[in-house]
Amino acid sequence: MRRITALMVGAVMAIGLAAAPALAKGPKAPGDVSIYDIVSSNEDFSTLKFALDTAGLDAAVMSEGVQMTVFAPTNAAFEKVAMELGFGTDVIALATYLVENELLDDVLLYHVTDGRRFANSVVNKNNMKSIGTLLGASVTSTPGGMIVDAAPSTSNATIVGANISASNGVVHIIDNVLVPLNI
Repeated sequence: MRRITALMVGAVMAIGLAAAPALAKGPKAPGDVSIYDIVSSNEDFSTLKFALDTAGLDAAVMSEGVQMTVFAPTNAAFEKVAMELGFGTDVIALATYLVENELLDDVLLYHVTDGRRFANSVVNKNNMKSIGTLLGASVTSTPGGMIVDAAPSTSNATIVGANISASNGVVHIIDNVLVPLNI
């Protein structure tokens, strides 16, 4: 019985240690590559890269002059929104819709805040915290690491990977696309 208990405690500790880096404090020093390089080099961000390129915002997240924090949705996050809007998993159709309705820039800017904001300054351990975005609207973070957007929908996102340091800011990986009210 003690051996089983010890194995269970060990397994729980291992799972906890493996999950801890998601919101742990990361290195404060700037990384060697830009936010755009991070997005471009990770296959799970191919939809985000496509959206940045399509909107012409790729240069902004390559720039070394301005520090920013990006809440980066994964491909699965974009597919989820495409499904919610009736496009199946066709993220190209979703992007086309956003471009045709002049909403793509708004969606992307809603995922960016100014300055280098690591998880400990984005997520307060005890209280909700408002975070201004480059769109001009705010999102709210919860103590559990959820980012709550303005739209009354299921598009709230959880930070699933935090503190990826770039030369021009910080990237936090999120599991859903944040939706501003005008979508």
